[in-house]
Amino acid sequence: MENERLIKTVQTAFKLSGLNINRKCCLHLARQLRNIDAAEHEHWICRIVEYVLAQDLVEPCVSVDHIKVALKECLRPSNSLQETETILNVLDGFRVPKIKYDVTNKKFVIEQSVPNLFSEPVDKSLVIKERLELLWHRTMQNELFAPVKFGEVDTVRVKLRQIEYLLSLSEAKDVYVIGMLAQLTERQYYLEDASGYVKIDLSQADYQAHLITEGCVVLVRGDYEDRVLVVKTIGFPPSETSTESRARFGTANTFGGHHPVSLKTSEKLRNFEENNPDEMIVFISELWVDDQIVLEKLKLMLEEFSNFPPVAFVICGNFLSFPPNVTSSQKLKEGFKRLADIIAGYPEIVQNSKFVLIPGPHDPGAPRIFPRAPIPGYVVEDFIKAIPKTVLATNPCRIQYCTKEIVVFREDILTKLCRNTLYLPDDADIPKDYAKSIISQSHLTPMALPTVPIYWKHDQALQLYPTPDLIVVADQFEPYNTEYNECFVVNPGVFSKNDFPFKVYIPGENKIEDSEMEKEDQS
Repeated sequence: MENERLIKTVQTAFKLSGLNINRKCCLHLARQLRNIDAAEHEHWICRIVEYVLAQDLVEPCVSVDHIKVALKECLRPSNSLQETETILNVLDGFRVPKIKYDVTNKKFVIEQSVPNLFSEPVDKSLVIKERLELLWHRTMQNELFAPVKFGEVDTVRVKLRQIEYLLSLSEAKDVYVIGMLAQLTERQYYLEDASGYVKIDLSQADYQAHLITEGCVVLVRGDYEDRVLVVKTIGFPPSETSTESRARFGTANTFGGHHPVSLKTSEKLRNFEENNPDEMIVFISELWVDDQIVLEKLKLMLEEFSNFPPVAFVICGNFLSFPPNVTSSQKLKEGFKRLADIIAGYPEIVQNSKFVLIPGPHDPGAPRIFPRAPIPGYVVEDFIKAIPKTVLATNPCRIQYCTKEIVVFREDILTKLCRNTLYLPDDADIPKDYAKSIISQSHLTPMALPTVPIYWKHDQALQLYPTPDLIVVADQFEPYNTEYNECFVVNPGVFSKNDFPFKVYIPGENKIEDSEMEKEDQS
């Protein structure tokens, strides 16, 4: 009788939380609760329900496995982390979840990725379509562009039009349109969306954003006449903060990794982060392992960090000082062995720091298509033997440290953007403009696909929605540190040149420090 009463209590608790639980699961849970004082049953059942809900179920049906996981978490010490609550995790670019807008259900959804380099022709169209849809529906939820509700009078809001609306008219004044810039015929730009395309005249345009290139999604205001949209103003769609974006997903994990819910919601990780305010992540780009002077500079840097080892050294290529040739693999193998010998001289760093290696444009291995596969294992096998905490990462890759989300990308992207931009004034702040561009476009390379080749099935690896806390773009451009819409965008600079610059990120304080090894230290 007592057992039946307990089973009924379990069923009621799960039903009140919107979950379906069968009798087998109830019996399993009731057996586990027999050794607990009856007065505490209700408290334990509530905790188990919370842990089941935290598993981010696809359907509201509870299985015995869900109950076992929940019981395991309940018995875990209160100050310990769950198995998937990692302090530092480097995420594979080929397994980044895709965020897309579900037109049928009228909401943003998350799709898990499976590595697949073999695409169908339709996948190329989907890349452009999904970029457009994401930015269109994100803009439609902005208070300036949101549809007016029935019976509501609002003279401030702006009505966005699709291109098919313009094509149905002979003329229209002062219309707002979102579309992708395309050069369908030589030296003639068009604006296109899923409904059609229209020729545009940019001769009178006021550029409200810089670094606008072919392949960008832009917000245009202008007059439509004689089948041409005469542009008055052109800029990027309004961006939004990470907090605003995440409100649409609840606790769902949009960043990637094994944890079923977003680690930004983990109180244990937040407490760990706050209790370790001095933890650091060091970012280095262009570390030439075949250059003795560069290795000596790195040794001096490691000496400085030896007493307080960072959580990780994130090192981006290129790893050789010369363009690729037949000797590259052997030189790289020898250079990494010398690098391992230097790092091995600092046992505290070897024991406490991870070394994340990200390939550069000229490093051997995979073709220059993003996301790019890691450095081949055989090249760094001696390095990994000496430094066990080595991670061979894709380019780009994602790094999660406690509740902070970091995206690292190695590509000389600013040169390409400046070369292809429609308008760039002399007084442009290029780093700031780039930060605005990628965050507004929610993409690391908002350009035409021929300019920056991407695996069509893995465009989400370069997606920036919701916006992370830190974006590291390792570029040949001079070092910079800028912020836009509550997100840091930084470039460590070329370590092997000038004053050997690098960046230090302090997650506990959410702060970036500029660092360098001065020239006069050279021996």
